[in-house]
Amino acid sequence: MSAVAEALLPGGFDVAPEVVAGIDALAADEQAEAALEAAARACRHCSEPVRLLGRSTTVDGETGEILESFSSADTPGGEVLKACGTRRASRCPACAATYQGDARQLVRAGITGGKGVEESVASHPMVFATLTAPSFGAVHRRPGAGGPCQARGPGRCQHGRSRSCLAHHGEHEGVLGAPLCPDCYDSVGAVLFNAQLSELWRRTVIYTRRRLARLAGITPKALDALVRLSYVKVAEFQRRGVVHLHVIVRLDGAGGGMPPAGFSAAQLALALRIAAGQVSAPHPEGRGEARWGEQLECAVLDASAPEQVRRVANYLAKYSTKGSDDDGALDRRLCSLEDLAARRLPPHLRRMAETAWRLGELEALKGLRLRRWAHGLGLRAHFLTKSRGYSTTFKALRAGRQRHRRAERLALPEDHALLVLAKWCYVGRGWRSRVERFLVEQAGRQLEEARRFASEQHLLARGVSP
Repeated sequence: MSAVAEALLPGGFDVAPEVVAGIDALAADEQAEAALEAAARACRHCSEPVRLLGRSTTVDGETGEILESFSSADTPGGEVLKACGTRRASRCPACAATYQGDARQLVRAGITGGKGVEESVASHPMVFATLTAPSFGAVHRRPGAGGPCQARGPGRCQHGRSRSCLAHHGEHEGVLGAPLCPDCYDSVGAVLFNAQLSELWRRTVIYTRRRLARLAGITPKALDALVRLSYVKVAEFQRRGVVHLHVIVRLDGAGGGMPPAGFSAAQLALALRIAAGQVSAPHPEGRGEARWGEQLECAVLDASAPEQVRRVANYLAKYSTKGSDDDGALDRRLCSLEDLAARRLPPHLRRMAETAWRLGELEALKGLRLRRWAHGLGLRAHFLTKSRGYSTTFKALRAGRQRHRRAERLALPEDHALLVLAKWCYVGRGWRSRVERFLVEQAGRQLEEARRFASEQHLLARGVSP
């Protein structure tokens, strides 16, 4: 094995022999190895880069001078590789890490200001809340007190299965989240709850405003003339296949500035608690309603506490790159039940996805488009969403990063007027071989570990626990 292969294959790493042979062959060709390293850097170690043909020209917007001209024909492979930009860590760890960093900046800017957001938002009343899903049946779990899984007493359900589980499950046991009795578990109710999550949150915001108006002793219309609610929310899939929401809610003035005196974070937290306990979203055709679960965490968020801000921003950003399953089997939409059967999934999640697919056949539920969202177990929403006035946008963050890189490359100020003329066409997607993809992903993983270590060292130097 070559030195390159040994450097990229840490002890105990299970790699196919043909991949190891490919690494050795690539290491023997210095020109090919250098070309792969350059391509990996250009697409930021993306696992599934988009391959493009074309050219671009950068012109000085003030003088008309051509500052830079680039063509895919000038590259060793004759193609330009562009990062896929996905948020899903199971599909591309490198792009997901970039997305997670942007999500962290977006969330944090809404708490402390920056990135085009006024720093005065740090003094606005804010709360951090977690809204949970109700129970749809007993599932295997790890109680916080360290007790047994489910101590429900003796007896069996109508399907002949025990109502209890006295095991002490490990943190990574595959049985966690699975129902004690799959036939007793209300998979239909769970899928419909996921499908109605966006509507339930919309109504929660309305109820919170009404309750806040009542606490202030004014009408909802008068409240709207004084303040508005801004928020960012992240959906987290539990192992049982239903969604929790983690939300930051901020109280702004009606025009976006400081809210009038007399409104406090404690009032906002109380209004949200009451609203979450009262609100419901009816399912179509009288099939019941979606409600939040009994567990509700709602705490005042202090923007002047850097450690709390950092932890909350990191917490929300972490879930922005997750999916409905841990291994990425449900990262793409389902085409059929045969397609579902071919994917490697735990039995419970498979049953949930199948339930969503079959519910999509019903005329009464056509409006929910459950077949389109069966891979999300019914969830019809993006994992991270925000109100318009909460913070900056992903588009603005990406544009700022592009301006910075272009200005750095051309040795110009970031606000210098530039005109980019480009024409590109799609050629394909992904690396040419398993060997290339493996090497790029491994190099990206090492870079990410190095960045994480440097970040932890920086925090420790400041006396902050990572």
